[in-house]
Amino acid sequence: MGGPALRAETAGGTSYDAPSGALLLRLLGELGPGNQFLIVDRLDAANDQHYMQVYREADGTFAIEYREGAATDHFETVVAGPRDAHVILIGWAGDIPGWRDACDWHQWPVP
Repeated sequence: MGGPALRAETAGGTSYDAPSGALLLRLLGELGPGNQFLIVDRLDAANDQHYMQVYREADGTFAIEYREGAATDHFETVVAGPRDAHVILIGWAGDIPGWRDACDWHQWPVP
């Protein structure tokens, strides 16, 4: 997928190095009871606090968090479904300019 070195990990602990966009879409589609979240880490970042986490809520929406190195740089949004989450995840993973503009981000946890 180009861009930063990434690792995706499921709630069950299965990990994938250098996940493709197609794999990330499949993993998002598999989120549900017993497998509610997916974490994608930047392996080439300055520390282990550069990641995006997607959590499937009981109502079917997807809560997305990203963190850029420190607690003050931790944000959350909610989107309707796996395709919306995929667009944001791919934008973040590929460092695509403007990926944050797709939704309204709020600092997390709320100060």
